[in-house]
Amino acid sequence: MAPPVIVVLGGYGNTGRACARLLLEHSPANVVVAGRDGERAAAFAAELNASHAGGRATWIAADATRRESLSRAFEGATMVVAASSTSAHASAVAEAALEAGADYIDPQYSKAKLAALRRLAPRIEAAGLCFVTDGGFHPGLPAALIRFAAGRMEHLRRARVASVIQIDWKALDLSPATIQELVTEFKDYQSLHYRDRAWRSMGWLESLRPIWVEFGHGYGRRYTMPMFLEELRPLPEMIPSLEETGFFVGGFNPIVDFVLLPLGIAWMTVAGRRGAAAFGRLLLWGLKRFTPPPYGTLLQLEAEGTRAGQAHRIVVEVAHLDGYVITAAPMVGCVLQMLDGSARRPGLHLQGLLVEPRRFLDDIRHMGVEVVVRDPA
Repeated sequence: MAPPVIVVLGGYGNTGRACARLLLEHSPANVVVAGRDGERAAAFAAELNASHAGGRATWIAADATRRESLSRAFEGATMVVAASSTSAHASAVAEAALEAGADYIDPQYSKAKLAALRRLAPRIEAAGLCFVTDGGFHPGLPAALIRFAAGRMEHLRRARVASVIQIDWKALDLSPATIQELVTEFKDYQSLHYRDRAWRSMGWLESLRPIWVEFGHGYGRRYTMPMFLEELRPLPEMIPSLEETGFFVGGFNPIVDFVLLPLGIAWMTVAGRRGAAAFGRLLLWGLKRFTPPPYGTLLQLEAEGTRAGQAHRIVVEVAHLDGYVITAAPMVGCVLQMLDGSARRPGLHLQGLLVEPRRFLDDIRHMGVEVVVRDPA
């Protein structure tokens, strides 16, 4: 049987580079590096072939704004990994993958993207294809972590996933599209979390009292705020014993969190697209100027319930120094389960709800992500 062909759109970008490397290291796939700049795509494919025996990397120029370009790039593909900052073009990319008969996965967090993919869901299922969205670690990991804990308890009562994302922004080369994606996250932000068996939003007074979490890996006690992820919505139905759950995102730094973010969001509301562009520039300046070390990314689950009739608590920490690797590794972990058929089901799926959690965590550990499970016997 011929090896699968995986096209990584945005393959020479920060997330795409990590995806391409991990796919070559952990799967038998041939990897096509695709992006608007053919020279950069060719150079990275050559770099991959120099470091990975077998010459399994090729390249092609592909423009997400042009359907004919996408169709040419996806011809013969088994799967498309949409690793570029293309949520604005998600519908075009997904339709091109659908027409090419290729499976699909993306890491973008966007209401508009999710709505566009849901409109395509009947066609995806009818074609027998598996499309996965909200991949990566945030979203992508929280629901998988909660399902992992539920599988190790008789009754899971409470499960909280919190994050630290502390990046050396000065060291990154970020495209304007990437900054725009970050700004879009704030437009889509909802403060919902599940408590007292209902999804509730934080009130104005509650928002003045952030939820403090004691993080491992040297990050210590930090403030967090609830951030709704679509992958969490079905969990109370899937886990009937669940009384409280949510994802809680850690702040960037006090200047960004309490000065620049409120100003920027207010300006976006008043000035629209022009305000969003200005907010992006202001946000990037604040992140570069005021984010101190230690740098790294951590996702931490704290789960409580019962096992063998006794109160039981599980803590899981998923960490990596490079935020792009911790985004790419879960995507590749999901791809591995899609390729062998164990998690390949026709239709549109959210990564955190599709993967088998135990193997998923084992696979990303093998990719160099630190996974620590504290589950006393």
